[in-house]
Formats: sequence, structure tokens, C-alpha cells
Amino acid sequence: MEFTEFMNDVLYIILTMLLPVIAGYTVSLIKAGIQKSNLITNAIHNEALAQTIENALSDVMDAVLYVNQIYVDSLKTSGRFDEAAQKEAFRLAYAEALNLISDETKKVIEQLYGSFDKWLKLKIESSVSIARNRERM
Repeated sequence: MEFTEFMNDVLYIILTMLLPVIAGYTVSLIKAGIQKSNLITNAIHNEALAQTIENALSDVMDAVLYVNQIYVDSLKTSGRFDEAAQKEAFRLAYAEALNLISDETKKVIEQLYGSFDKWLKLKIESSVSIARNRERM
């Protein structure tokens, strides 16, 4: 076994052990940031609605992190994360978020924001940006 292969194996093992820990820490930080957000508190006075929106935001972030872990990370590692892969990652996150968010929550969001589809697309993009910034830390 060459030194390069040995180092690749060692790095693979280290990354395999660290990624779940880092992902868990990132999820906790992001969820804490969402909970601390004054936007939700200022925009929605009804506590039940605030909780509904907060849960939906958490579901969106979970969908983005899930797609990032199962799809994006491997493509970035192999250098194959191009525009087509980015669109596919968005599609996957959108579909996963649709599955996670309840129909009742979708109706509430539509009543509050006008279009659930536009809201979801915006929140996915925001979540991707938050996740990307957390990775840089």
C-alpha cells in the first residue's frame, strides 16, 4: 500500500467519524438560530402560528441537510457538483420538504404568505445559504 492510499484511507475513516458529529452540531446551531429569530416573533403574534411556522422552517432545514448529506457532499468531494447537480439537489430538497411539512401547515403558510410554493423555494435557498455558511466555520 502506498503512502497516498494509506492517507486516503485514514482521511476517509476520520471524515466518516466526524461528519455525523459535525452535522448534528450544525443542525443544533441552525435550529437554535431559527428559534432565536425575531422575524417569526415580530411577524406572527399568534403563538400557535409561530410554532407552526417554526416547525415548517425546521422541516425545510432538515430536508436541505438531508440532501446535503446524501447527495451534495459526495458530489462535491468527487468534484462533480455542477449546475445540473445543483438543480437536482434543489429538486430533492423541495420534494423532501413537501413530504415533511403537513398539509395543514401548508394551508397556514399559504394563508399567511400567499403562495406556499414561493415560500418553500425561498426557504430552501435561505437554508442552503445558512448551511453553506455553517460549513465554512
